[in-house]
Amino acid sequence: MKRVLALATLLSVVMTLTACSGGTSSAGSAPAGSAGGQAASASSQTAAVDWPKKTINFYCTHASGGDTDYMARKLASSLEKVLGVSIAVTSVGGSNGATCTTQYKDGPTDGYTFICGNTAALCGNKATKLVDFGYEAFEPVAIYGKQSGENIVTRADAPYTNLKELIDASKKKPNSIKFGISTGGGVYIESCVLKNLGGTQFNVVEAGDGATRLTALLGGEIDCTSLPYSTAADYIKSGKLKSLCTVMSKAPDLMPDQECASKYVPQLKIDTEYVILAPKNTNSALLKAMNDAILKVGQSDDWKKIVNSYCMQNPYVLNLQDTLSNLKEQDNLYMSYQPYL
Repeated sequence: MKRVLALATLLSVVMTLTACSGGTSSAGSAPAGSAGGQAASASSQTAAVDWPKKTINFYCTHASGGDTDYMARKLASSLEKVLGVSIAVTSVGGSNGATCTTQYKDGPTDGYTFICGNTAALCGNKATKLVDFGYEAFEPVAIYGKQSGENIVTRADAPYTNLKELIDASKKKPNSIKFGISTGGGVYIESCVLKNLGGTQFNVVEAGDGATRLTALLGGEIDCTSLPYSTAADYIKSGKLKSLCTVMSKAPDLMPDQECASKYVPQLKIDTEYVILAPKNTNSALLKAMNDAILKVGQSDDWKKIVNSYCMQNPYVLNLQDTLSNLKEQDNLYMSYQPYL
């Protein structure tokens, strides 16, 4: 009898595990909004109804002081009003976001763990082989904003007034101009495109994330770098730094007169966007619930004020399907840069 009871218990456990496994796999692999996503199990829908019930954790891929961390914290505080729970934001900087993404891509899938980063780091780290994974290693939740644009900046007293003059100066005195980068990400890719397609001859040096590159530029440790306009804006306005151009494919919505780097190096177009991801196999109903909440934030007047004033952009928040399509396009763009890296 004991053996029969044991076998019955084992069978029950196996059936339960099989059912759970099947539901998670389906929800995790099917793009939200697709037939597969709509076919999520009844238990998944129930989980979404009951979510959230406790503090949500956001892990930011970049250090405090930079635009990625700033936008993650603004999103968290805005979502708290929509979801009615606290959201704890922890910055896990290092290796251009690779430290954080590596640590949390296989994190808890219960809908209380999310990773906030930017598309340049996510796709760039894969293209440069800093990591061996890209967006496919996560469940994309939402693109929730456009960056103000990486700007090639120098100190205000530098003799260059545009990118062409900076390029020409580097050619005239090779390796004399220090260009600060963060190895592996979008700024590193910029330096490679500038060198291979623009003919620059910079002394390229590792200078950390945006916040530390800013400090290095102000302190004279480097001569130029690429920074989000929002990170450098106060120093540009106060006359300590100047922007030579944006590397976006077009100028930010609210700064339409800004010159683009592609005027001098046509292939140099990097459109950095803010993205939130969930660990792989997070339930699709939970992904949709979070995406719905972010879409609601994106429609608010408060969010418009944030992105207008900080990003110099209009609100730009994508649903699940469009987020996935966007990441595929950006991944393809960054992989096209591989021959120059």
